[in-house]
Amino acid sequence: MNKRTWSIVLLLIGSILISSNAFSAWTQAKGHSYNQLTFSYYVTDHKFSSIGTDADGVILDINSSVTRKEQATFESQKVTYYGEYGITDKLTIFTAIPYDWQTSDDTIKYAGESGPNGLGDINLGLRHSLVGNLFNTGALMSIQGEVKIPEAYDYGFPLTHLSLGDGQYDATIALLFGRGFDWGYAWANIGYKFRFENDEFDPMTFDPSDQVKISFGGGYPVTSWLAIRGIVAYTAAVGNASVSDELIRENYKYGGIAVHGDTVLIKDSLGLEADVLSAGIDLAFTIAPNVQTVISYNKDFEGIGDFGTKDTGQGESFGIALVYMH
Repeated sequence: MNKRTWSIVLLLIGSILISSNAFSAWTQAKGHSYNQLTFSYYVTDHKFSSIGTDADGVILDINSSVTRKEQATFESQKVTYYGEYGITDKLTIFTAIPYDWQTSDDTIKYAGESGPNGLGDINLGLRHSLVGNLFNTGALMSIQGEVKIPEAYDYGFPLTHLSLGDGQYDATIALLFGRGFDWGYAWANIGYKFRFENDEFDPMTFDPSDQVKISFGGGYPVTSWLAIRGIVAYTAAVGNASVSDELIRENYKYGGIAVHGDTVLIKDSLGLEADVLSAGIDLAFTIAPNVQTVISYNKDFEGIGDFGTKDTGQGESFGIALVYMH
């Protein structure tokens, strides 16, 4: 099954390319800020699926080895403001506010539209510095909490319409680590994302899987005006997604089948248990003491064994950002 409702999960993957990972455990000094405006372009026309099918699309195995398959093209063009502000030297507030333009090749089949545009999910969080010299290693550690707020858009029925977000609140808590070196810096983050039930069309409800999120990277100043940064990120679904019986029955209208109906909805149509392995590279150009331009590229990879992308689209993102630090 290959409905345009894949886009719910693809929105999560096609997010801003440069984010708080640029600082990881570091907090802003009191009264200081970091402001970034990013234009990004995300596209996917393939997916990695663990549902095995024959040439006619008949399901043979709901837990097969992961294979790469074609799917309808989905594109997202997004302008995102990301900002941080130091409330104290140890406490930073941050937010990400995206404006998104979406298109999908098969949206018109179900909704009679090419795709929506407008404000998407708004993220708001706090980062608090815990330790400045962890176990005398020179590393610092912080704790971060973040909530995703899905109130800026109207959420469309997930079996027929694209939406500018996935329609329910999420909350993430993470431990962040960072260390400076003579050659640059390195960081690592580990977090857990709680994803709550989507009841926008109750009793046709669904509950996405919680996620474990791990990422690491670093930066290296090539010259006084050019720095290179890299990131590797892995998001693993815990496996506790669910869909209501009412939503399964409603899906029959759109080609859903009774056999394995809940599994197909979870893994394919709604992508509620996606794993994503991605890597990215940024080039940061300093054009003034407090101004940068950043060019970015990010791509999802199949990975090796269980450590890879599964039950979601394979996408790539391009971005350019303007950064102002105060």
